[in-house]
Amino acid sequence: MAINQKRFAGRKEYFGSLIYDRERGDYIPFDWDATYIFEESLKTPIDQVFKKMDGRLSLQSFQTFVQLCQSIDLLDAQGRFTGEILPNPPAPNIIAAPLRVHLTVTNECPLRCRHCSQKSREALPNELTLDDFHKLFDDLASAGVCEVTIAGGEPFSRDDIVQIVGYARQKGLTVNLSTTGLFISRITARKLADLGLKSIRISFDGSTEKSYDYFRGKKGAYRRAMRGIKAIREIFEKTPITLHTTIMKQNLTELLTLARMVQKLRCDVWSVDYVKPQGFAAQDHRNLLSKEDAETAFKALSRIAENSSVKIEMAHFPYRTQRKVIYRGFGCVGANLYCYINSQGFVAPCSFTMEYFPAGNVKKQTIKEIWQTSDAFKKFRGFPGNEVCHKCDYFSSCRGGCRIRAIMATQNGSAIDPNCFVMPQPAAAGSGYR
Repeated sequence: MAINQKRFAGRKEYFGSLIYDRERGDYIPFDWDATYIFEESLKTPIDQVFKKMDGRLSLQSFQTFVQLCQSIDLLDAQGRFTGEILPNPPAPNIIAAPLRVHLTVTNECPLRCRHCSQKSREALPNELTLDDFHKLFDDLASAGVCEVTIAGGEPFSRDDIVQIVGYARQKGLTVNLSTTGLFISRITARKLADLGLKSIRISFDGSTEKSYDYFRGKKGAYRRAMRGIKAIREIFEKTPITLHTTIMKQNLTELLTLARMVQKLRCDVWSVDYVKPQGFAAQDHRNLLSKEDAETAFKALSRIAENSSVKIEMAHFPYRTQRKVIYRGFGCVGANLYCYINSQGFVAPCSFTMEYFPAGNVKKQTIKEIWQTSDAFKKFRGFPGNEVCHKCDYFSSCRGGCRIRAIMATQNGSAIDPNCFVMPQPAAAGSGYR
């Protein structure tokens, strides 16, 4: 947490407000009555706040709310809000700015992963400079964005990665770091540990030296990764570490041993997602999953979760989303809760949608302008969906699953996620993405 920074930061939204807890690294949504209480408590005694609400809440409900907020330190003993309410105005029908930004600091990566979604492994022309990142983090903080995930490529391909993370932390942003774990030195790791990271995510897709090196396209990668992960666990002693696996046809039989690797390496979470037919991954159809493969993987993971102490995150699996859904309409979290910025400053709903929905560039516009006015974001949020998904019992949390998988498979942004096996009917008609 930055010096003199309060634990809670509030941002007004069309439904009330979002309060970000910097200690827990999570957002809490509140309605307008709660937002009014927080604001008024900063200038009015709490008993007078109740009187000013003109009967919108019963006394019992008001007192219960105050006690609950005091129990998590949102309100102090006198009933005053302990955080700050940012001056940003709400936006109609959408949240005013992304909750989290996924940021690629470079496209460069020394590995040759067979499942990579990028089309190039080299640094792109005109990648953001350190000064550009300073301006970007200034802009994100001003817009009320509280959290950023820094990734690549391989972020440790940049010599200034510590300075990049350091300035983000100086601006009060919570930082997550995503890496392969192969290229971080102990000196760099200690410098980053001193800055304070919310989490570290390490990609790990093969449970044996043979399979890992095969997927990475580099001999010796497994041994280097093992050394790197052990060093990260040692240096980032209290930082949650996630092992992330991209599920492909060729590692389906390794799911149980991969789960055991999480325990062996003393990682806290195992995150899994399906491979997408994009970039280098699209060139090797032997790794792409059928719907039956996706179902097999899901059932195997469910069995592992029932009999293992390993926490498994399946956030992008159809109907099993584990994310808070605080937006309206049909579609995934891209452009609704989160967005992606590539190493050149271009913005899209997520890292897989840049080709389809380029929304602007942070060198030319603020993140708030892009988020609220971009035609690409409006189009991505505007898919009407399909009859099957709208009638599904899981729709209120799933919202139709991954949109880019649907678009890649059908050219239709309203189609059923092709990896969904709960509703196996053909995709219903709907407006396409173009």
